[in-house]
Amino acid sequence: MGARYKNFQFMESVSPNNTSPLAGIMPVNLSAMADAGGVVAGGAAGRRVVIYVGADPKRDPSMFYLNLLWALMAQGQARGWEMVPMVELRPQSMTVLPPPELARLAAQRPVDGIVGFMVFESVTQWMDESGVPWTALLGGKRDNCVDLDYDGMIRTGLARLAELGCKTAGLIIPAMHTGAKRLEWIDAEAERLGLTINYEWILATRESQELSGYTDMSALWALKHRPEGLLVFPDRTARGVVSAILEKQIRVPEDLKLILHRNAESPYMVPMPCDWMEVRVGEIAKTLLDGLEGEWAGVSQKRRSYPLRLIKGS
Repeated sequence: MGARYKNFQFMESVSPNNTSPLAGIMPVNLSAMADAGGVVAGGAAGRRVVIYVGADPKRDPSMFYLNLLWALMAQGQARGWEMVPMVELRPQSMTVLPPPELARLAAQRPVDGIVGFMVFESVTQWMDESGVPWTALLGGKRDNCVDLDYDGMIRTGLARLAELGCKTAGLIIPAMHTGAKRLEWIDAEAERLGLTINYEWILATRESQELSGYTDMSALWALKHRPEGLLVFPDRTARGVVSAILEKQIRVPEDLKLILHRNAESPYMVPMPCDWMEVRVGEIAKTLLDGLEGEWAGVSQKRRSYPLRLIKGS
């Protein structure tokens, strides 16, 4: 099976360091600035924490991230911390440097921690150089970060489709999860469960939007041979998939067994029986803030994966 996915690769790796007009300028050390100011926050209560949203929300308008921001704000304030949201509006090529607002903020009063999400690997570099404890969701391959358990989601979703009696299955998932090694792993999981997944039933979306979900589902159903079951992630793509199913009058579950992703805090209506892979941002926010407290305490962190829950038939 190794040659099957040899050239099936959608991921692109472009270093923003090559395009930044400010390459070579070192980030400001926020910890040193705080020491020079002579102001020290006392204890966990009274901490000042920046919530860094690392990608322009206009380009990635997901309710998941907005709900996560609200949850981090509320939970941090409940712990007695000052929570300062900071949204990245610069081009990606500029994010190799810390936001100028961060240095100005630290000059007024020390920043004790940073919680990031939607961050690129380049961002974690300046976070390291800031001298401030930090944690992030999907922050590269760092031990102090949290990610979503995508492998667990796929494994659970395929197992559920097999449980529902499917012999064949398809996936509509982001391109970042369709590298050659990941596809070989998916193939092995499917084979273990007695499922067949043809390569043409794996649709990789470069932009997880409703339009891409609609287009991908339409292309899938135009094939001569179609899968009996389908797993779709994320929710924005899933909404487009549902639109295509309704338009083409696909019978669910008679023609297709369906598992869709959703965020518990921003559900959407699906007028057909299906299963769900569900995320709860409140739990993710708690995991991130607990990790930041661990950083302050000097506790060695291990990368944590947050599981997506299977919700049957609701």
